[in-house]
Amino acid sequence: MVLKRYVLKTFLSFYLISAGGFIGLFLIGDFFDRVDEFINKDTPLVDIGLYYLYKIPFILFYIAPLAVLLATVLAISTLAKSNEIIAMKACGVSITRITLPIIGVSLVIALLVIANSEFIAPTTSQRMNHIFYVQVRGGTSYKKIETNKIWYKSKTGAIWNIDNYDSDNLTLNQVSIFITNNNRFIEKRIDAKKAVWINQQWKFMEGTIRTFDQAGLKNTEFFENRLFVFPEIPSNFITYRRRPEEMSLKYMYEEILEQQSEGKDVTKKWLDLNYRLSYPFIGVVLALIGIPLSLRSSRQGGLLFSIAVNLAIGVAFSFFYALCVSLGRVGTFDPVFATWGPIALFTSIGFYLLLTLDSEKPLPFFE
Repeated sequence: MVLKRYVLKTFLSFYLISAGGFIGLFLIGDFFDRVDEFINKDTPLVDIGLYYLYKIPFILFYIAPLAVLLATVLAISTLAKSNEIIAMKACGVSITRITLPIIGVSLVIALLVIANSEFIAPTTSQRMNHIFYVQVRGGTSYKKIETNKIWYKSKTGAIWNIDNYDSDNLTLNQVSIFITNNNRFIEKRIDAKKAVWINQQWKFMEGTIRTFDQAGLKNTEFFENRLFVFPEIPSNFITYRRRPEEMSLKYMYEEILEQQSEGKDVTKKWLDLNYRLSYPFIGVVLALIGIPLSLRSSRQGGLLFSIAVNLAIGVAFSFFYALCVSLGRVGTFDPVFATWGPIALFTSIGFYLLLTLDSEKPLPFFE
């Protein structure tokens, strides 16, 4: 128990230093990127301070796995350099038992990052964006406007399908309107290349009007320009959506279910949700791989060599993970496989390297 506490204390001290360093570097880089805008807008120092304070939970999501890797390398290399690991092994303590606190804490860190993404980061990100987009830039809102693939159901029962909405020019591009009767039967469909809001009316351009009865298509009429009076006005088609960093996991899941019920393709949204859930566990994977690599590399070189080897493996895993996510985004891989597959694969490799660290046989269970 004393040895576990000692290893745990060593790892946590290095993790706090690593995480603090990465957060500091991130904030400094972001500050120099935005400092001109802060100065030009005469932003109060209090607002700048609050902006970066609210940004920390957002940063923690991305730097946690790398901080776990660096802390693992530093902790293992330090213990190995001072021959403390050899002393522990001489007392009959296996490598697995020595490093179990590191693996356990890396798992706890991953769960805390997920909790941060659910309960803390969405709120702080909203406040951060409000400061930057409203107080600094002087905008009316910090939320994104949904401009593509809009579906809108009118109070009259008509259904609007808009490919793109230009809110600046009050223009609907590639618009279709389905007009239904009381029995929800589509009795008329209006299609147009463009619809422009002019004099409190919609001017449709280059379109068709199709009428239907119970037998099917009844009549088709083509037009170049035509004015229509609908109760809908441009503001009805403005849909605000939260920025990705402002979405909690629960919000993302409920949005997926809602859009799924509307018949929309939610493959990318499932991928984004699984990415948010799986990414924090990269730290566990890097810890599992970092422990045996740190022990092996510390025997052949110094601390810098050990750090270089582990960072190279970390970069290779990150590239492989990003590649799988990209393939999932284009539909080649299933969202679950694209995000959790690399983690499962490298976790298996990490356990194998760890369990065979002191064995000359491929599997130490049969010794």
